[in-house]
Amino acid sequence: MIRGVKAATQAALGRIYQNNYPELIRWGAVERPHYAYIVYQAAELARRLGVQRISVIEFGVAGGRGLLNLEHHAKRVSQLTGVNIDVYGFDTGEGLPPPIDYRDLPYIWKSSHFRMDQHALQAKLKNARLVLGNVADTVSSFVEQYAPAPIGAIAFDLDYYSSTIEAFRIFNIPEARRQPRIFCYFDDIFSSDLGHVGPAVGVPLAINEFNRNNTESVLSELNHLEFEYRPVRRWHRQIYSFCDFDHPRADEYIIDGDRQLEL
Repeated sequence: MIRGVKAATQAALGRIYQNNYPELIRWGAVERPHYAYIVYQAAELARRLGVQRISVIEFGVAGGRGLLNLEHHAKRVSQLTGVNIDVYGFDTGEGLPPPIDYRDLPYIWKSSHFRMDQHALQAKLKNARLVLGNVADTVSSFVEQYAPAPIGAIAFDLDYYSSTIEAFRIFNIPEARRQPRIFCYFDDIFSSDLGHVGPAVGVPLAINEFNRNNTESVLSELNHLEFEYRPVRRWHRQIYSFCDFDHPRADEYIIDGDRQLEL
């Protein structure tokens, strides 16, 4: 069964909403609904803006199951929306680098965790492209090397504060290469019994620093999810939006339908 949804419930939801992917996501009846959500919403925004092709990214591929899942959702969402979706996975390929200091939570992570079997993963990927190397280098050369379609969604799973800060440089690429709002999922923002993560360390610190240092863009939690999606899941608090208020298309109206209220 899909984690978080009992087999019988998942099967029932699948029958009821088999042709309604947003509802399957809403009820968690797909694998990694957080990945499905950011891909679908990014494609829906692109459709409303008249953008025919977008890119989605996973930072931190590790063994590759997440990237394969991202590829799966990209294919299905493309069929539903008519928006073509390219998938990229950033990783060192060699596991985690050494932590730089306490901000990288060395009591939780250490060098060489999450190594990748590149040949095995590459054999399973259909269209996704691996971008291998230190994220500071690969983000810097990404546009020149790949000329990506506008980025619409990013899954951040780099574990470290330092690597996440470097990955945030993706938000500085030319405006034509990114949508005005990018749907983001952050894997490592919660604490655990032995893994104490808070605003002064790890990924939460990276997010806080980004928001302190930028005035015309922001990373904001999408706080409607835990109220509108059922059952309530932790991923609802892990979805953020990168909003670029200076983007030339940021103010374009995108809501369908007549919103006039009758007396």
